[in-house]
Amino acid sequence: MPEKHQRTAGPGRLRPARKTLPRLVLCASLVCAGNTFAAETTPAQKRAILISVDALNEAVLRKTLTAEQAPALFEVFDHGSCARYATPAFPSLTAPGHSAIWTGAYGNVTGISGNSQHRLPRDAHTIAETVSGYQSEPLSAESLWLAAGRSGIRVAAHQTTQSPGVPGYLPRTGTRSEKQEARRREAAAALADPNVSVVNGYNRLIAGDAIVTADQVTWTPLADWRGLESLETGVTPKAFTFENAAGVFHGLLYGSSRYDTALIATAPEVSTAIRAEAMPAGPAPDRESLAQHFSRALAVPVENGTVFMRVRLFDVADDGSDFMLFYPRLQVVEGNTVDVQADYDRAVRGWIGNSAIGLYRQGAFGPTLVDGGDGLAEQRFLETAELVTRQFMRGADWFWSVGDAQFLLDYFPLSDAIDHTVLGYLDASTPMYDARLARDISAFRAAVWRYTDMRIGHLMELADQKDAAFFITGDHGMRPSWQVFHPNVALLKAGLLKLDENGELDLSRTRAYSPNGYWITINSDEWLGGTVSADEKASVVEAITRALTDVDEGGTASPVTAVYTPETHPGLGLGGAAGGDVYWGVKRGFRSSASLRGDIVQSAALRSGHGFPATDADMRTVFCAHGADFPTGTIQAVRTIDIAPTLTEYLNMAVPQDARGASVLQNLQRGQADGA
Repeated sequence: MPEKHQRTAGPGRLRPARKTLPRLVLCASLVCAGNTFAAETTPAQKRAILISVDALNEAVLRKTLTAEQAPALFEVFDHGSCARYATPAFPSLTAPGHSAIWTGAYGNVTGISGNSQHRLPRDAHTIAETVSGYQSEPLSAESLWLAAGRSGIRVAAHQTTQSPGVPGYLPRTGTRSEKQEARRREAAAALADPNVSVVNGYNRLIAGDAIVTADQVTWTPLADWRGLESLETGVTPKAFTFENAAGVFHGLLYGSSRYDTALIATAPEVSTAIRAEAMPAGPAPDRESLAQHFSRALAVPVENGTVFMRVRLFDVADDGSDFMLFYPRLQVVEGNTVDVQADYDRAVRGWIGNSAIGLYRQGAFGPTLVDGGDGLAEQRFLETAELVTRQFMRGADWFWSVGDAQFLLDYFPLSDAIDHTVLGYLDASTPMYDARLARDISAFRAAVWRYTDMRIGHLMELADQKDAAFFITGDHGMRPSWQVFHPNVALLKAGLLKLDENGELDLSRTRAYSPNGYWITINSDEWLGGTVSADEKASVVEAITRALTDVDEGGTASPVTAVYTPETHPGLGLGGAAGGDVYWGVKRGFRSSASLRGDIVQSAALRSGHGFPATDADMRTVFCAHGADFPTGTIQAVRTIDIAPTLTEYLNMAVPQDARGASVLQNLQRGQADGA
C-alpha cells in the first residue's frame, strides 16, 4: 500500500459547516458549572485543538473503512495538510507515545519509556521493580500544557497521559538535584495558574465495568424502601442490593404489567434513585441520541473525589426472576486544582475512560461473533462505546465552549480498544482467517469506528466555531499476531537469567532481564543488587544479542529480525534512566511476552497489538492540520516529537523546555515539503 494517499488539491477543499452545536454539557452558561478560566481572549491569539486518536494508522484506516463510514477522518486526510506519516516513540506504546506528543521528546529524555517501566532511582530499586508510565511522577519533562500556561495561554488538557500532577523529575541514581527540584517547583506553579486546566480520570479506578444479574445480588425486604407510593407499577416491586468498592447500592425492579424498569440508589429512597428501562439493544441513530437508554448519573462521594454511576438495563425476565444490569467503570477524574476537578464533574457528571471491551471479550454480553454469536453481544457493546463517546464530547465541549480554552489537547481510546480485539480477523494473511466472519467483524468494527469519527467531527466543529486550527495525530499503529516470543526464556536458556528453587527470578545470579517484553535490561551494579560491572556491560550486550538471534527450538529459527541499542540507534530515543539496554523487532505474526514460563516460541491466540519498532510501517501514525491556515497537501514524514514544536510555533507560545523535535509548521502551511 502506498505510504500516502493522493490528496485532492485546490480550492475545492472542504471545511466543516459553521453551525450551532447542540449543547452536550448539562449547563449552558459559565455560572452553573463555575468558571476556573481567565476572562477575555486576546483577539490576535490563534486557537488550536490537538487530538491523539489511539492506534490511528492512515494506511490501515483506508484499507478497512470507507469515506462514508468515517467522513470526518477522510475529510482531514483528503483535504488537510498531512505528513506522509509520523514515527512514534520506540517501543510503540501508549504511554511513551503520548509523552512524545505532549513534550516533543522521546523516552530517553522524558523518562517515559514504556507503559510499564523501571522504578527510579536505580540504586534504590532492582531491575524487576516497575511503575506505570502513564503517571506524572515518572515524567522528567515539560508538557505542552505547562508551556502554554507559562506563555499566558488558556490551555485545557483533557484526559492526557502523565497528568494532572507535577512531573517527578526523578534522578537516575541518588537524590534529586537542585535543578530537578527547581523544575518541580516551576511545574507546580504552572499547574496552579488559572489559565491551566488539566483533568485525567485514568489514574484512579474505584470499580471496574460490571454486569449485575439476579444471582449476584442480595434480595432485601421491600419495606426498606421509602417513597414506593410514588411508583406507577402493576407488579410487586422487588428490592435488592449489590456492592463494589464505591459502596452499597440499593436496587428496585418494577413495571406496569411486567418487570421492565430498575431503580438504583445509594439509599433505599425512590426520590434519589436513577432509573433505567429495559429496551432492545442497538446503536443510536445520530450523535444527539448517543447512549439514550442509559440512566442519568448517580453521584457517589469517594475519598478525594466523586464517581458517577450510570446503569443500562439490557434485559429482565417478565417475572423479575433475572435481569442483566450493566454499569461502566467508576473513575475519579482528577484535576490540577480542586476547582477544575469540581467544575468538570458538575459539567460532565461521569466521564468514562474506556468502553466495556473487557466484558465483551469475556462473553459477558453474550456470545461474540468470534464465538458464534448472533450479534446481540456486539449491539450491547456498542451502547457502552456510545456512552464513552458522549462523555468525552461533553468534556471537550465544556472546556472549549464554556471554558473558552485557546488551546485544547485531547485524547480518544475507542479505536485502540476495538482494534486490539478484532482487527486481526480482517487480515486474510493470518492462518485463522474466515471470510464470512471477517465480513461480520468488519461491519461491527466500522460501527465502533463511527464513534471515533463522531468524536473527530465534533472537535472539528468546535474548532470551526472559533476559527481555530484542528490537528490530529496518534500514538502508534496496530499489527495482528498469533505466536509469542519469550525473551526471558531465551535469556534463561543462554544462562543470562536464573531462577530460584521456586521457579521465580533470582536477581542475585541474573545478568539480564526483560521486565515488560519490550526491552532487556542489564542487571548492572547501577541497580540495587546488580551483578554486572560497567566493564562487563558490552560483553553482556553481545551475549544478549546472541540469545535473541540464535534461538532454534525444535527447528524453529529465531523470530527476531533486528536488535537495537541506544548506542547503535541514537535517534530513536531508546534507553534513558527508566528504559532498557537492548530492544528488538520480530517477524510478522509474532509478539513478545515477559513471561518466564513456556517455550521460547509458541502459538498463541490471535490478537492485534503494538509495541513493535516505531520504524515499522504498521506502527506509524499520522500528523495532519486542518483549517483556514492549511491548504490541501502532503509534507515529508515527521516524528511525533515534532508535533509539540509545531503547535507552539502556530500558537506563538513557548516550546516545552525539553523538546528535541523541530517545527514543521511552515511546510504544513504551504502544503508541501521543503524543495517540493
